Amino acid sequence: MSVAEEKFSAKFEEAASKPKHRGAFYQEDATEKGMALVEAKFKDMKLYWLVDVGESRVYSAKFFAYGGKVSVGICEQLCAMVKGLTLDEACSLLGADVERALRDDPDEPAVPESKKTAFGNVPELLKIIKEKFPEAQAVAQASTSIKDSGAGKPKSARELTMQEQAWMDLDEADQIKQVDLVLDEKVRPALMADGGNIQVMEVVDGERVLVQYQGACGSCGSSLGATLSFIERTLRQELYGDLQVVPNM
Repeated sequence: MSVAEEKFSAKFEEAASKPKHRGAFYQEDATEKGMALVEAKFKDMKLYWLVDVGESRVYSAKFFAYGGKVSVGICEQLCAMVKGLTLDEACSLLGADVERALRDDPDEPAVPESKKTAFGNVPELLKIIKEKFPEAQAVAQASTSIKDSGAGKPKSARELTMQEQAWMDLDEADQIKQVDLVLDEKVRPALMADGGNIQVMEVVDGERVLVQYQGACGSCGSSLGATLSFIERTLRQELYGDLQVVPNM
């Protein structure tokens, strides 16, 4: 295969190398915002959408992709495209729509011919999203009723605000120390047992934790999937509910 045939568009390279939507939403995220959480997994791609129940409109979208560069680029662009659309509008998108959005030149494909089949995952994912939405909508409505009644509410709004403010009042050096303390206790022992580790590079705006996997973790496929999801969920529970963990690729 020639070098020209292996060419990816600059837009695709940007989406694949610097994804802004990688991560996950959890039910507590959806409940806090009064949204429905809809998840869909097909092959090596998994989507997490927060959908406004009243308007059936996509509020935000995140993803995990386990198949490397092509899967990451496709999921990143899809998540960017669906935000603000109604569920029907979002679920009517085709793989070809995503591919065209990633082109630099309307007449030049965004990916090599051999990689185009991966875009076929898009309609399959969206089909699952549409099928799961009614159930997610019902869960959201039930959660809203419970929240409004005050039942099962672990903290008052005032307490939650104080906790968040305490985190945001720390400077970056202290935020990194707090992250390291949680990682030392709950994450690093398991990673080190498998010959890996994780280094905190920086904390951006109090919400994005940039990390570097080390040792065996750098080549492990789960470092972008289950492991990353566990780390993000743990830091959210222990430190700040909107933290996003971003691996340095």
